[in-house]
Amino acid sequence: MRAARVVIPESRVAHNPDEAVRCAEEIGFPVVMKVISKDIIHKSDAGGVALDLENKKEVLDAYEAIMRNCRGYKADAVIEGIQVDEMIQRGLETIVGARRDGSFGPTVMFGLGGVYVEVLKDIAFRSFPLSREETLNMIGQINAYPLLLGVRGESRKDIDEVANTIIKVGWILRNCSAISDIEVNPLVVYDHGEGVKAVDVRILLRESEEA
Repeated sequence: MRAARVVIPESRVAHNPDEAVRCAEEIGFPVVMKVISKDIIHKSDAGGVALDLENKKEVLDAYEAIMRNCRGYKADAVIEGIQVDEMIQRGLETIVGARRDGSFGPTVMFGLGGVYVEVLKDIAFRSFPLSREETLNMIGQINAYPLLLGVRGESRKDIDEVANTIIKVGWILRNCSAISDIEVNPLVVYDHGEGVKAVDVRILLRESEEA
């Protein structure tokens, strides 16, 4: 993702509590911690996420809690480590994705993200590649588009960077034949000119392998 210049938070991987503290200090507080496991897809449901950790003690406590929660959630899960990320500022949570469709070939998607994806299903799809104008039209198709324009005194969001990210994700899928799916959820969108950040990225390889 970094090679394609998709903006993602600063991140490290820890394999024990002391490493987690060192990672947090290198990144700078506050931080977020997440379990890394192919066997645990929905990290929050497993208690595998800790937010807004402000100091060494909170990081140590969170490491132990995540490991305990995930073992309780799925005892045979292989835990590869704990990801330590910078805690990003709040923004509008959206979702961007790409998939190799059996009928339509490479496709991209965009919609309202975070916890609202499965509830509201406010998502638009397009075959890829597509022009910048087509990408902007796709963004404008979702029901939540007024949130990107700014409502009730809020500023317009950085729609241009959303479009750039959709195109970048599409090209990653198209140029990497081993990848079957990419999902960025959430892609946090900030005010116009302030960009976006891909907070959580999931990449699936063909034959159901995951990276």
